[in-house]
Amino acid sequence: MLRSARRVLKDLRERRNIDAYVISLLSIVFAALTLVGDKVSDQFKWAVLLAGVGVLVHQITLPRGEGRLSDRALEDRTGFEQAPLKDRLRSSREIWMFAPSGVNFLSDENCRAIGGTVLKRHNGIVKMVVLDPEATAAVDIATRQLDNGLEYPLQPLADSIRTTQSMMAAMASWQSPGSRQFKVFGYNPGFSLVAFNPLQRDGVIIVEIHGVSNASTSGRMHLELTRKNAPQWYLYWLEQFDAIWHSAKPLPLPPAESALESGDRH
Repeated sequence: MLRSARRVLKDLRERRNIDAYVISLLSIVFAALTLVGDKVSDQFKWAVLLAGVGVLVHQITLPRGEGRLSDRALEDRTGFEQAPLKDRLRSSREIWMFAPSGVNFLSDENCRAIGGTVLKRHNGIVKMVVLDPEATAAVDIATRQLDNGLEYPLQPLADSIRTTQSMMAAMASWQSPGSRQFKVFGYNPGFSLVAFNPLQRDGVIIVEIHGVSNASTSGRMHLELTRKNAPQWYLYWLEQFDAIWHSAKPLPLPPAESALESGDRH
């Protein structure tokens, strides 16, 4: 019974199956009133009965994939151009990112966009993690995967990490009210992740799977997860970032300098 109560409360918080719960509540109330006398007219009894049948029929007609990932949630990097980063940032108060170098996400244009939106807010939060440049063995392995796994590699991973460090140093020096924290992680777990408003109801998490061989970085598989389309896996990837964040250490930032402009990015 306790488990059922928790499930019902969770559904109510996430606004799921509201119609079924309303009809069930009315049925229980009318049944209780019937036990103590003829307090409910036949008109209301039939109304509740027909409403319950309607809810059951509606549930039967729902596709079996309801609440699961749709094809729209499975894309490559170009598939998300329909929702440009600037549009996501306008409604974002918090951003999390993990990537081996993060140089794709932290381009000049994107950094300025973050500075003009999230970091401009007093309650804005930016938390970013990249591969530890001092973990040379991890960087070497990640280079084999991310650079050597491309048909036409351009900018080496180690250079990309240095580029990102310069970007982070510049962002840390900005006179912006928003909070920003930068960390480094000891190895590459095989994915990149960026989350917008991750702890809010409207949160979005985008996960990029690296693989071992790609024609280009834009061809890697992406998952776009929300609390609605994949509640279990949304929480799973929140926990993955949380584990990385608590295992990572603060990034020693070099002096801010101009970022590199060339090359295919990680």
